[in-house]
Amino acid sequence: MKKLIIVSVLCFVFQTITAQEKSMEVKSSNEYYSGYSDYFKTVTFKIGGGVLLPQGDLKTYFGASPVIELSLDFPVTKTKSLELALQFVIPDQKQSFQYVRAVDTVNAKASFIFNPTLRFKKNLSRSKVSQFYLGIGLGASVIKTDARNPFYTGNNYEDEKYEVITAFLVSPTLDYVKKFRNNEELTFSLGLNYSPYKIEGSLQENIGSIALLPKIMYSF
Repeated sequence: MKKLIIVSVLCFVFQTITAQEKSMEVKSSNEYYSGYSDYFKTVTFKIGGGVLLPQGDLKTYFGASPVIELSLDFPVTKTKSLELALQFVIPDQKQSFQYVRAVDTVNAKASFIFNPTLRFKKNLSRSKVSQFYLGIGLGASVIKTDARNPFYTGNNYEDEKYEVITAFLVSPTLDYVKKFRNNEELTFSLGLNYSPYKIEGSLQENIGSIALLPKIMYSF
């Protein structure tokens, strides 16, 4: 009888410990997903547009061009965040440039410009209704031209049908954010895009590198 009681007590203790461990696991899992969900609520999605205004030598080749931008802002601290932005530019090209290939040199024009950028942003001042941000973006500026790739066969998915020019991109920005109800925000931004497009092996002439980018972004 004594042995039976001891075995019963040990079984009860074992079941209690196991139930507590499972409860802790569920609680830990719930806390993890709850924390993840709470953080995701702080991520801001923005959509908007602006105008790319070429400066210096770049004005010879491009005119004012419309820009569409999509971005996700990930808070890091109360005053700092990381923003992943994608810019789509429809270029207004005034003059073609010479594109140097392995077999020949052709006159080419830009048909599309794509700028993926990662921005490091710092909050300079904030209130309940407005904020100021200073940011610096690092990424790439990719120009898709109308010059066909002479080696394109369609069999290799890595080959581009048209020649492209890729240069690194540095983009400082200054943002004024106006807050509204229901987490809606309106951002007025002024940025500068610096991309040295003169690259050895493809575009040897200096077509310029600097453009201003005023834009308006909306988040909800």
